[in-house]
Amino acid sequence: MSADLAATFRKLISTWAVPAALVLAIFLAFFNLTNYPLPWYDEGSHLHVPKTLVRLGQYADYSSEGFRYYGPTIGVGPTVMLPIAAVFKVVGVGLWQARAVVAIYLLITLVVFFLIAQALGGARLAWAAAALLIGSRGVALLEYGRQVLGEVPGLFFVVAGLAVWFTAWERASLRRLVAVGLLLGLAVVTKTQYFIILAPALALGWVLNLVYYRSAPQKVFLIPGILVGVCFALWQTYVVVFLGPGAVSENLALYREATASAATVFSRDLMERGIRELLSLKVYLSALAPILLYGLFVITPRNRDGQRWGLVWVIIVVNLVWYVAASVSWIRYAFVGLALSSLFVARFFHDLTGSFEVDLKAQWDTWRQGGAFSRAQALALVGAAWLAAMILVPLAQSARPIVLPSANYPLAMADYLDAHVPRDALVETWEPEMGFLTDHAYHYPPQRLLYRAVSFIWAGGPAPATEYTFVQ
Repeated sequence: MSADLAATFRKLISTWAVPAALVLAIFLAFFNLTNYPLPWYDEGSHLHVPKTLVRLGQYADYSSEGFRYYGPTIGVGPTVMLPIAAVFKVVGVGLWQARAVVAIYLLITLVVFFLIAQALGGARLAWAAAALLIGSRGVALLEYGRQVLGEVPGLFFVVAGLAVWFTAWERASLRRLVAVGLLLGLAVVTKTQYFIILAPALALGWVLNLVYYRSAPQKVFLIPGILVGVCFALWQTYVVVFLGPGAVSENLALYREATASAATVFSRDLMERGIRELLSLKVYLSALAPILLYGLFVITPRNRDGQRWGLVWVIIVVNLVWYVAASVSWIRYAFVGLALSSLFVARFFHDLTGSFEVDLKAQWDTWRQGGAFSRAQALALVGAAWLAAMILVPLAQSARPIVLPSANYPLAMADYLDAHVPRDALVETWEPEMGFLTDHAYHYPPQRLLYRAVSFIWAGGPAPATEYTFVQ
């Protein structure tokens, strides 16, 4: 009878797992979409671009003195801005409409990520990896995938490129390799920082194929790598030559001013902070470092599977090294590496538990009969419990603010402005989300002060207030 019940239970799980997972993912992506996360600086500045495009016909930011062509236009690429503008054109400008576009990116990213994980290690590993990805507090997929940022759309193009790439190793046609290069190229157009990760990772992958794996034709790396560089160069050329209103030299000067960023800091204090973040409990319960070391054994075999795992491992390590060594140590800058790390976390527990084969009933019967657990059984139980805690606790923490969001003060402020401040009054602020949530006239500090503010807060630089006088 117990065997029949177990078989029935497994059949129910196999029948309802996919529909239940889809319903849960849709719920987590769309429920209370305008109330969590709260609108904030980065998202507000990005939202200016599609709103300005639809209302004023310019692909630019907007302040009271006119258009600003460099800033959010280069923070997140047209792969996000243009679909949002299209939605605005059809159904009107609004926060829900804009976030819904990114939430759709979130859902299709999960689907493609699952397929990659399944190709690398089977369905059980894929379920574990997807659950780790969506729940991890360090990755913050639900937080970034519910607001207008470039991280999740960029991740979609990365995993889509990898999915096509892994099939291209078996059938290395020119068409497939071009598709890989274009998908990865769209990733670096979506989020410029992704070029810092993908360019060296692709180069290292090519070198490893030359000197160690020797299992793929050179074109498998050269064609995608060249196309990624071409996509990045074309977008940067368009930004400098055509996006701004001035001569190329003037646009280039504005571009350089706007791109003075937190991506090449090289601060010892920030390096220590970045390391502490990666070792914290919110990053896979502090297990990331040993699991990535375990990954060295996973990528050792000189075959196609070893090389595929190896390419993912290289992307992760390149991202995390840059995050610690050169960035301002916002954990958002480690997003791609931490997201792909869920594959290795799932692989570790997959191997530890023997393909997640944990027969609790048999082990319970052994204990009741006075028998002792074998070492393999004990490891499997510990691994299963550890993985369950790593998934369920952070997932509950990530879901709580979605279900029970805090008060939405930005929307309340927008309502207050609409009710009490004339539309033609000039509002001085460094809160660009207000410029999206209302149609008042706003003036924002110059873009160059953003880097000064970042340096002041995170690296002890001079205060930006010394360089700017508010409009009186």
